[in-house]
Parts: sequence; structure tokens; C-alpha cells
Amino acid sequence: MKKNMKTNIKDILKGKFLVKEDAYRSWNFIVFLTVLSLISITSSHMMDRKIRKITQISEEIKELKSEYADVHSKCMKMQLASFLRKKLVHVNGLKHLEVPPYELILED
Repeated sequence: MKKNMKTNIKDILKGKFLVKEDAYRSWNFIVFLTVLSLISITSSHMMDRKIRKITQISEEIKELKSEYADVHSKCMKMQLASFLRKKLVHVNGLKHLEVPPYELILED
């Protein structure tokens, strides 16, 4: 039994199963395994590409969220009435009135 097993292993290592009479079954199986391995390799490469793209997009999203938060805080600061008053005083010399303006009517 052990001797028969050793000869079977030697036959497989020497490739005798590829030249036997029923070798077409072995070749069909080898071609099938080759096609499956190529599909697996291609799928793996495609998955790696998609993962890299997802990572890149995630980084871009983080940057855009940060930029949005910065711009939003600047806009909120600019909308404050006190900020606008200070800005107008420094730039144009305008002052905030405590009493509402009144209307002058000129008669002829």
C-alpha cells in the first residue's frame, strides 16, 4: 500500500498524469483552475483599486468638511451685528445711531 502511494506521488510529480490516455480530463481541469485563478487575481486588483479610490474620496471629504466648518464659522461671525458695526466704523467711519433717524420736510 505504501509503495503504491509512493509511486502515485512520483507519477504526479513527474507529470505522467498529463500524458496518459485520459489526460484530456486532467487538461480540462487545469485550464478550469487557470481561468479561476485569473478571475481571482483580476477581482483582487479591481478591489484594491476601489479601496484606494474610496480612501482618496474619504480624505477629500474630510478636507471639504473642515473647509466648510471654517467658512461657516467665518460667515456666522460676519453676520453678527456687532461685527458689522465695528467693520463699518473702521472702514467707512459710519457710526451706529442710538435713536432712529428723523425726516426733514422742506416747505417752499
